[in-house]
Amino acid sequence: MKRLVVLGVALLALSSSAAAGTDRRATLAGTAEWSDLSTHVHGTFAGTLGRGTYDGTLDGGTSFTSGDCGPVCEPVTGSITFTSKRGSFNGVVRPGSVVALVDIASNSWRNFTLALDVVGGTRGYAHADGSVLTISYSSDWAHYVDFDTLQFIDTITDSGTLSGSLH
Repeated sequence: MKRLVVLGVALLALSSSAAAGTDRRATLAGTAEWSDLSTHVHGTFAGTLGRGTYDGTLDGGTSFTSGDCGPVCEPVTGSITFTSKRGSFNGVVRPGSVVALVDIASNSWRNFTLALDVVGGTRGYAHADGSVLTISYSSDWAHYVDFDTLQFIDTITDSGTLSGSLH
């Protein structure tokens, strides 16, 4: 009987450590406030990384053009905090993260490709320090006149995907 209990505990520990290293995902949905070089993002996240809210500021740097990003890109710095019933963790934007800026007459987009270093976590995320997560995030600013209602539309809608492994 003792052997079965020891075997059961060992298998549980093994499955928990394996699960901690698996790639997890969450869908992000929210809105933002834009300024010239800064985007304040906030909203909700839900998925295998947890369920809760996020809030952060992403700052753009000097514009550049690139065949991989664009038409106009900026390097990004900043941080985002994710909070749920399980606790919270803070992600700091890694060097090499970028935002692509796209503008047309009725819409503007900020498409972020970010890598986040998790620099701290509480409660259920306390073990996450040192993890690296990726975010693909789009902020869409619609600004046009709806000719059916003759109303000016001025909204910002954000969406994205958070992925990675919290160890």
